[in-house]
Amino acid sequence: MKRLPPRSSLLLVALLAACGGGGGGGIIPGIGGGGGGGGTCAAGLSQASGGGAVDAATIAPSVANEIVLQLRPGANIAQVAADYGFTVRSQFGSRPIFLATVASDRTVASTLAAMAGDVRVLYAEPNLIGAAPEGRRCSVWSIGSQSAFQTQWAPEALRLAAAQGLSQGDGVRVAVLDTGAELTHPLLASRLARRGDGTLLGRDFVDDDADPSERGSRADAGYGHGTHVAGLVALTAPGARIMPIRVLDPSGGGNVWVLSEALLYAVDPDGNPATDDGAHIINMSIGTIQPTSLLVNAVRLASCEIDDDDDEDDFADAGFDDDRERCVGRRGAAVFAAAGNSGSATEQQYPAAEARTVPGALAVTASTEARRLASFSNFGNWVQVAAPGEGITSSVPGGGYGVWSGTSMASPIAAGVAALVTLRPAPDPQGFSGLRAWSPRDLVTRVNDRTAALCGSTSLRQIDAFAAVSDSSGLDPSCP
Repeated sequence: MKRLPPRSSLLLVALLAACGGGGGGGIIPGIGGGGGGGGTCAAGLSQASGGGAVDAATIAPSVANEIVLQLRPGANIAQVAADYGFTVRSQFGSRPIFLATVASDRTVASTLAAMAGDVRVLYAEPNLIGAAPEGRRCSVWSIGSQSAFQTQWAPEALRLAAAQGLSQGDGVRVAVLDTGAELTHPLLASRLARRGDGTLLGRDFVDDDADPSERGSRADAGYGHGTHVAGLVALTAPGARIMPIRVLDPSGGGNVWVLSEALLYAVDPDGNPATDDGAHIINMSIGTIQPTSLLVNAVRLASCEIDDDDDEDDFADAGFDDDRERCVGRRGAAVFAAAGNSGSATEQQYPAAEARTVPGALAVTASTEARRLASFSNFGNWVQVAAPGEGITSSVPGGGYGVWSGTSMASPIAAGVAALVTLRPAPDPQGFSGLRAWSPRDLVTRVNDRTAALCGSTSLRQIDAFAAVSDSSGLDPSCP
């Protein structure tokens, strides 16, 4: 299991929509990420010093006085807390993972440094925060139309009509972890996932309630992002059922504890591993530039990639028994994550970059109508595939439509293609049927393998919806 040392670097959970996506929109504080669509924003994420021992002088912004830690099997949290003077605030279900507040006479940095050699502690790290960069102002969405939504360039580039002739993604649950969604939007209202009693299958982890509605106004940097992202799932897989899960506030900020809780809620909303009420696919158009142990393990748990090749099993504790039971029943989710908008070959976004070591996850960057990598898109050997992400029309609050650019737009399109594939014959069902015939790993592999060439790129390829759904070769474009 990949485990990370304590970090002293800034982590920002931020929206990955490019600022300036199409122009003409209201001017509001900028969204983390940035670069594409003609925008002039710099990257919205920054990094302080690297890993290793935490130094009080270099500790990065985090939720004030909070730490996250996982204990090894048999360790007693009450004793560890007493030894270091922290107070446990929350536990990650029954797992030996805890959110804690450090003692008033100590700092996060000094507490983590003191714990660094404790054999009872598997890892300990700050509960790192997300925030929109201060002082940045960008154009977010420009006003679009329903007709533009229906006739835009992306579906043709994906051969989507042919793919939807084979599958509409009926009944596939796609969780969208974002700023929430406008639940009454005409595009979304009939496509929301619901329980047997008719109640919404979703949650707000920001306000800790059952209403994941989009909050805020156009004066807020993140406003409308989740609604736009959810609409692209609907565009690509009109029969899918969307699980809106709010993890970011109107400014587009959040923290890793909340994001990780939401990931595991998405695959098991009722907390019963024996029931099949969770997502088949998770979209995360959000990210950080710094990995954390908690988030990578949450992605592994959600996608059921929990078999350890290391000498020490990070999931050996009995507190992970429900996860094991859920995964034995093949009730995990393929995780699709946006690669980021800094136009960088070196910056890596997480959890997208974890896809290198988590076979049930996929890193998605953005392409243009000219079938080229978008100028704002991050790229590199950790990015696996591209999807349309420049000048994309989708739903926005107020019942309307807007145009936005970013890898945030590419990722839900890829997730939607995966929803279409889920209705097709699986390569290795292992006795499972219906929507669980596909494992997250097999689903990601199919979407990633059945692709078409991207002009100007020797290795990166673009999703081909029809190729993925029909299990055929992608149709390469004629590049100038």
